[in-house]
Amino acid sequence: MLAHAGGAESSSVASSPALEPPRDARCLVGDAVQRPGVRTARPAPTPRPSVGWRPRWRIVLACLSILLLPKAVWGGDAVPFDLAGSDWEGAAELVRLASIELGAARVVATTRVDFAELKPEDGLLLLYPERSLDVDELAKFMRAGGRVILLDDFGRGESLLVNFGMKRLPSPRHPAESLRHNPQLALAEPASAHPVVADVNRVVTNHPTGLGHPDLSPVLKIRASGGEPDVTVAVAGAVGQGRLLAVGDPSIVMNSMLRYSGNKAFARGLVRYSVDSDAWGKRGGRLYVASGSFEQKGSYGGEHNALSEWFRDVKDLLDQIRKEGLPSILAWTASIALGLALVVWVGSRAGRLHKPIVPRFVRRIPAVAQGGVAGHAAVIGAPQTTRILAILELKSALEEQLTTLLGLPKVPGQQELLSRISAAGLLDAEGLHTLRRVLLRMSNVENMVVFQRSGGTVQSVRDNEVVSIARTVKQLLDAAQAGVPHGSSVHAEGAPS
Repeated sequence: MLAHAGGAESSSVASSPALEPPRDARCLVGDAVQRPGVRTARPAPTPRPSVGWRPRWRIVLACLSILLLPKAVWGGDAVPFDLAGSDWEGAAELVRLASIELGAARVVATTRVDFAELKPEDGLLLLYPERSLDVDELAKFMRAGGRVILLDDFGRGESLLVNFGMKRLPSPRHPAESLRHNPQLALAEPASAHPVVADVNRVVTNHPTGLGHPDLSPVLKIRASGGEPDVTVAVAGAVGQGRLLAVGDPSIVMNSMLRYSGNKAFARGLVRYSVDSDAWGKRGGRLYVASGSFEQKGSYGGEHNALSEWFRDVKDLLDQIRKEGLPSILAWTASIALGLALVVWVGSRAGRLHKPIVPRFVRRIPAVAQGGVAGHAAVIGAPQTTRILAILELKSALEEQLTTLLGLPKVPGQQELLSRISAAGLLDAEGLHTLRRVLLRMSNVENMVVFQRSGGTVQSVRDNEVVSIARTVKQLLDAAQAGVPHGSSVHAEGAPS
């Protein structure tokens, strides 16, 4: 937990002379180099002789040579807060100042923070991180006694701030004091007797962001005018046995800003505070300084965990995509893969011959979807329909046809039906025997249906048996029809009408 950490380390604040702009009146960032109020007249253009087509190739070569000059000539390789950069936005002066204060052996300017190498007496100064910070490892380092100083305004250090309950706030629109009346170059003053600002009178900021937390020690603040509230730009707190100091403006310690005495005194205070002794004992370790897209690896305490490092890289990539979009290499790779996939898909579809699709309203309706006798017969003869239904249909047709030939009002039982056919002489002895055998098989099939509905298993009926029974039924009906006198029917008692 991040706690108030100001009283135990506080000391008296020594005043320093008020800050004044340099005599050459050059602005810091984004301002013109020209002196204010000075306007030079543009000389009149001198007439030049017309240039023919022949010497124009020299002009083209001159333009190409200018475009192809190395980037170093134009300062294109300059990186903000570069620890080795000596340009106006570099941080080489901070590293030099730290080496003077602590000794060159105790200052490590690095592009890779290995948490396994950190010790409780060490300090870690982070300038404008461009990759997500490993909050868990930093918290373990601070709980053991280490100190972390974060200088960040719009970088990726927000994860560490949010983890300890801090939030970023906009700087005052109308600061009480500013350099050259530029509100983006507001002057910050000590907000407490914290040792970092013991020798500080004023600090020049450059587009700062405020930091809000109700329980932390304010270190620097920007006084506002016009009814606006003051904004704190630096806070400090305790994390276990260690300390965290967050500053909402990394530009305070870049090369061009350290020419101001207040900024230089503040930088010295940060360096001394990072390795200063604490209430629990003497510290005096090494100061690790990292900026920009520095790498983070290892685990504090020496416990190597490859899975945690993999999750750290994935989290950093997702956070980068969320804030800045896909990296250029991933965007190019995804675009090329998508283009190749599109070419393959179009090529596989363009040369393929597709079967013409007949409109639904002119398609032929299958027999099974029709009604009437044709539809009923198609359903019974369908391959997926059980052949038991066909046997039952043949049984019903046979009994109804024989009942019609006998002139009976309804279908009688099998024994009565056989007796009446025998009495009427519709079939001979062999025909009656065949009819009795067919009706018995049909009755067994009908009983199988009842048995199957009750949950039992029955034997399947094959197609050849259905064909055989159908042929036999047709022969029996033809023979019975031949036994009936032409134009007459048989009464129920068997006498011809």
